[in-house]
Amino acid sequence: MVSSCRIVIAVLEQIVEESMLRDTLFPMNILREISDKTLGLSDFEILGKHYELRKSARAILRKPDGTIAIQYLQNHFLHKLPGGGVDPGESIQDALAREIKEEVGCDCSLSHSLGVVIEYREKQSLLHISECFVADVVGDIGESSLEQAEIDEGMITLWISPESAIRKMKADTPNTYQGPFITARELAFLEAYSADSTVV
Repeated sequence: MVSSCRIVIAVLEQIVEESMLRDTLFPMNILREISDKTLGLSDFEILGKHYELRKSARAILRKPDGTIAIQYLQNHFLHKLPGGGVDPGESIQDALAREIKEEVGCDCSLSHSLGVVIEYREKQSLLHISECFVADVVGDIGESSLEQAEIDEGMITLWISPESAIRKMKADTPNTYQGPFITARELAFLEAYSADSTVV
């Protein structure tokens, strides 16, 4: 069985290769590593543990007025960025376009990658690697096509400023184990976006 360290290296090499193929404006960089220990959920990190791998794509999805899409999970007291998991055989950018169409109801144009966040979720034995892109809405915004699990979470889309999104996420009180991981991940992406000198 491949160790978690070798899995991380292999996946990051794949992400770097995809970034080069799509002519990303900036080289891919790791924004943050999140674990039970960094979140204060455990006093130590378990080294050498085998994790299930999940790769996903997220977006800072912008309207022309500068507001961005935030998904509010009403039943989990949590805000997150649009996006989701990459299916087998699917590229990161194709997965993101599909997820945005389903969750927000619109097409999008990808600008560039902000970077990667790595999560080690001990209780779920999950290694979650997420890449976030800056994207712009293309065309009209229609109806979303949420999955039943998303409907059960009470997911709705809000269009707010990046500053408001950061404030809301910092005030969130998620009621699930994965909630604090999601909040820390999304804040890392939003803070990178706020510091991005190329953002118009």
